[in-house]
Amino acid sequence: MKYQNFLFLTTIFIGVYMVYFPVIEAYEAKVFKRMDFVTYCKVWAEDGHVRIAGDDKFHDCSDYGWFVIGTGRDGPSDWYWIIVKTATITGIVDYYHEGFVNHTCVCVKGNTWHINIKAHIIDNIDKCDMAKVCDM
Repeated sequence: MKYQNFLFLTTIFIGVYMVYFPVIEAYEAKVFKRMDFVTYCKVWAEDGHVRIAGDDKFHDCSDYGWFVIGTGRDGPSDWYWIIVKTATITGIVDYYHEGFVNHTCVCVKGNTWHINIKAHIIDNIDKCDMAKVCDM
């Protein structure tokens, strides 16, 4: 009988948890690559000084493609930063953008020696518009 009570209480607990504590989706950043010429870069998200998502090796950022970085952060105090690193003849250059605490639409423009990161906060990653963020 004790086992049945345990199963009953567990079932009630799981049901209440599923109804009153829905899953919160993590913030995402949609990144558009608009680099000139042949520029190799890495783009990732950091939480302080720890990489939480994104590239781990250099790739061609002049292909005018896009990708989504899932940050794994979802609270009002879970800040993350978008970092871009380019490979140049003289070494590696880092570019940082201000911190975010929402879904973000990001455009990485420029060339190997000068990068401009433009971004704006959005309420849904599906509403991220390349023309709006890259032409700001």
